[in-house]
Amino acid sequence: MSLDPSAIAGADAPASRAPAVFTVKEGEAVIADRELERGPQMPYRPTRWQSNLTIISCYIANFSDGFQNQLANPTNVIFTHLLGKSGYPAEMKTRISNSLIIGAILGVLALGYISDMISRRAGLLFTSGLVTVSTLMAAVALDVHPSPNMLWYFVIVRGICGFGVGGEYPPSAAAGLEESDDFNRRYRGPVFVSFTTLMATLASPILMIIYLITLKASNNNLPVTFHAIYAIATLIPATIMVLRFFMTDSTLYHNSNFKRQRKPLRFYYLLARRYWRRLALTSLAFFLYDFINFPNSIMSSSIISSMVTDGDLQTTAVWQVILAVLPVPGVVVGAYLTNAIGRRWTGIAGFAGYVVLGFIIGGCYTLLSRHIAAFVVLYGLLQAFGHMGPGATIGLISSESFPTAMRGMGYSIATAFGRTGAAVGTECFTPLQTAAGDSATFYLLAGVAVLGMVVYWFLPESGELDLEAEDRELERYMGMHGFMMEKGQ
Repeated sequence: MSLDPSAIAGADAPASRAPAVFTVKEGEAVIADRELERGPQMPYRPTRWQSNLTIISCYIANFSDGFQNQLANPTNVIFTHLLGKSGYPAEMKTRISNSLIIGAILGVLALGYISDMISRRAGLLFTSGLVTVSTLMAAVALDVHPSPNMLWYFVIVRGICGFGVGGEYPPSAAAGLEESDDFNRRYRGPVFVSFTTLMATLASPILMIIYLITLKASNNNLPVTFHAIYAIATLIPATIMVLRFFMTDSTLYHNSNFKRQRKPLRFYYLLARRYWRRLALTSLAFFLYDFINFPNSIMSSSIISSMVTDGDLQTTAVWQVILAVLPVPGVVVGAYLTNAIGRRWTGIAGFAGYVVLGFIIGGCYTLLSRHIAAFVVLYGLLQAFGHMGPGATIGLISSESFPTAMRGMGYSIATAFGRTGAAVGTECFTPLQTAAGDSATFYLLAGVAVLGMVVYWFLPESGELDLEAEDRELERYMGMHGFMMEKGQ
């Protein structure tokens, strides 16, 4: 039931009158100190092709983000061979990796707010443009001389790119989830995983295949290889930017947003008071997963390079391709399990795989280091469990746990903690690897995964949440505290 607009429109209230407070029942609309002058309107709903365009652009965009994140692997190999270990020291390698992460933290927070308070579409157009320009700047890095200047230039442009990549996550996740819920609510979980984790994971082997093909075609010409992979990385977001000119915001976002809401500090306090527990749990889970996953993904190239005794670039690349392919089936299984056993249990199962395989690889590392095929299979299986569990579910839970009007902000805070975990993990794993050897990093991974299982136990089973009901609950809650949410803005 909702209040009759005609009954309210005729009431002339003084401008200084305090906001009216209504006692409402569940499902009723809340109107506070406003006149409704709008007549009957057609329900807002994007056309089918606009909805499909939003989903398609989310698929390509997450592939692009995965491509950008994995560029660190071939880049590290190329710079090491071109500049030598003295010209490309470990601390500069860490700076380049962390520049993307730090940029992503800033981007995810800024665009999370923008995507909720201004527009999903505007945020997505901005991030696509920024990733395109910054990647093009990175593609010409080898022309900067001398090499120390080139490396610092590269740190800066990758940081700018990280802002765009990180800023992509909140509006893309929010828009994709809302469109998939509108399209088929029952399968929104598997659809969400397919255009987020699956596409980002697929980007890794495809990048490594392109890298290997370019090495072979150029006869190991590293500058040509570098320019080729970064040129492709520039074209992908440019294509996405064109597609996004024709997309529009979702029905859920149109009907529930804070775009014209006054926002004093009390406004944010009310949101934090209602959702602090979900924010804390999703943020901690994201932190623990990225603490494990990001540094291990980056270190895989250096570990495999150390196992290839003759140092051949193409042999190393082949093993990197194999390792990059193995996690993909894990994501597919995870997408299925999100509905079969639920989001929480899927995440717990993935962290459990991290624990078991982390201790096995750590304990047998000396033996495995002499048999690269066995190491790659076990390491790939470990990555598959990670992508099946928290990799497939933490973004999904972080998106579903918050109502539409603050979905971008809720997801952005959780993701920012995740990227912080990635930066902290990189700073921890690299010195640990240097001081105690590669095996110690797997022991640390397994120990952190135990904490991940505990945190996941307390997460909400977000697959059971009705997104529209969550929106109505938020509208009623904010209305009772004097903040009205408008539709159709």
